Amino acid sequence: MADGLGRMADGGWQMAGRGSRMAGHRPWFSSAIRHLPSAIRNLPSAICLIALVAASCTTTTPPPPAVTPQGEDRYLIDPRTGSAAGDPLTERKFEAAWANILSGDETEARRLLDEIRRKNPAYVPAALAQAVIDIHANRFDEALTIAKKYDTIAAKVYEAEIALRENDARNALTLYRAIAAQPGAPSTAGERVAQLENTMYEQLFASAKTAADAESIALLREALTYRPAAVEPRILLARRLVTQRAFDEARRELDPLLNSAEVDRPEVQELLAEIDVGRGRFQEAIVRYDRLARRTKEPRYQQRLDEIKSEWSSANMPADYRAALDSPAITRADFAILLYWSVPSIRFARNLGTPPIAVDIEDVAGRDEIVRAIAIGVFDVDPVTRRVGPTRTVTAERLSRHLARVLQLRGAACARGVTIDKVLPACGVNDPLATMPPDALVSGRDAKALLDQVAKQL
Repeated sequence: MADGLGRMADGGWQMAGRGSRMAGHRPWFSSAIRHLPSAIRNLPSAICLIALVAASCTTTTPPPPAVTPQGEDRYLIDPRTGSAAGDPLTERKFEAAWANILSGDETEARRLLDEIRRKNPAYVPAALAQAVIDIHANRFDEALTIAKKYDTIAAKVYEAEIALRENDARNALTLYRAIAAQPGAPSTAGERVAQLENTMYEQLFASAKTAADAESIALLREALTYRPAAVEPRILLARRLVTQRAFDEARRELDPLLNSAEVDRPEVQELLAEIDVGRGRFQEAIVRYDRLARRTKEPRYQQRLDEIKSEWSSANMPADYRAALDSPAITRADFAILLYWSVPSIRFARNLGTPPIAVDIEDVAGRDEIVRAIAIGVFDVDPVTRRVGPTRTVTAERLSRHLARVLQLRGAACARGVTIDKVLPACGVNDPLATMPPDALVSGRDAKALLDQVAKQL
């Protein structure tokens, strides 16, 4: 009997070695074992045989079919990237866990990961796989805590992806640039660097459009580090620098555009003209604006051209004129100076009579201009005190009368046969009293603008 059992056991071992054919003999084999005496059934060989047959018939859950990550998930690289390989059994079990994560069966994935961690607590990919599960569930704090514990490429990628998903593009870009520089970096790192550089450029440029000049300049400089060939932020940067009167810097920022087709853009020519003005090169600026005004027919270019011509004239004027022009509240002396240099009919008037002597202009700036204003009849000298009052301020009411008298005295056709209070409207000259109270003080630039209108009528 024992020999027969031994032969049965040997045959059983052979059947077990033949794999799947064992399953076909299971009913016969089980029946045979049940009919053996208990003593024999308890023999070690029988026990081994039964255990082997049971093991050969155990079924395992097959791994899910391979899934290719799509969209943002494809940047969550395999947790094993950058980690040392584990033993074959751990690797096979992790392969199944990772496949379950990719297919969306995170319950099965957690079960397998728990088994791996119980048997191999130091296996880093198992911990990082849990970070991926947390990222999928938007549990970014938990995922970041895990990722920061490890110094592998996968851990750094997860840290960068968390920053990106939390809208911290700057930190994500810093992390991804470091990853892309490492040997063996995934190709997705380079993709992310390009995407994030574009994101940073767009965010900085958008913010610079509404920021104050100083902040805008810093934002635009940084934006151009991400896209040096961009034209619009470079033009806006130059404009902000011109506003800050940083003319040399503005010119340097425009230099890359000067050898391209962009140089003929009106915005670029306008900025170059403003830089010329800032550097005191009025003639060059006048040429540029004249060309712009004729080519585009835009009124604003013609208006700016006229302003620059006036500034150029001012730059060549005596210091007394510039002081009068910049005065916030002109005096009679200031008005006489502005009148003389702004109205050619006054400056080149001939055959004037001898003016009465004024005793209070001996050491006053603009003495010659005051004398001419007296000779023409714009100013009166008090017959008793012999004073003309050069330091008295000129109010809006007084300026209105002075302008009308100049038009009448110099023979403007529009002023003939018109009472003095109607002269300015008749000649198309803006009356300061239309926008200012009678006793309002008048700035030098406001007076100059009205004198320019008077000059056109003479």
